[in-house]
Amino acid sequence: MIDLAAAFRIVVAALDDSGAPYVVVGSTAAASWGVLRATRDIDVVTIVERDVGNELIARLGRDDVYVPVEDAWYAVENGGAFNVLHPSSGGKVDVFVRLPDDAFARSRLDRRVRAEILGVATWVATPEDVILAKLYWRLESRSEVQWRDCVEIAATQPLELEYMRMWAGRLGVADDLEDLFDRS
Repeated sequence: MIDLAAAFRIVVAALDDSGAPYVVVGSTAAASWGVLRATRDIDVVTIVERDVGNELIARLGRDDVYVPVEDAWYAVENGGAFNVLHPSSGGKVDVFVRLPDDAFARSRLDRRVRAEILGVATWVATPEDVILAKLYWRLESRSEVQWRDCVEIAATQPLELEYMRMWAGRLGVADDLEDLFDRS
């Protein structure tokens, strides 16, 4: 059985110790806001400056995890993603590195809230930011799974509608957001 907590605990410690701001996103964040569905990994968004990247990658390399170092460095320098795998537990964390000029990533980091996930004290995206990101991710795929997550969060959480409308316009998801509000 996959133990996501083992990999997640290592990644959170490395991010905290290196000083890289991060936020849990995706289905794990959606679960924090009442959406129940299985996931095989945990997604984290971070902005990592080069000097912090040295520290982060070094800290991840000290533990019982596999990190593709070249992918991690590429992500730190150019934006992108890399995986952190915990072979003994099967746990996996996807780390999405955004560049410092990514305004939506900055906003999500500024608004994140403290939560406990899988027994780990961490930072999680707000329900508004989870919805906005999922609407953005489904622009091309039109994923019904992403849409259902949005519907469930909107039905159960109080939302800051003006904030969401502002970002929906910037992200190109304004029509989908209004459809979501019409259904809630």
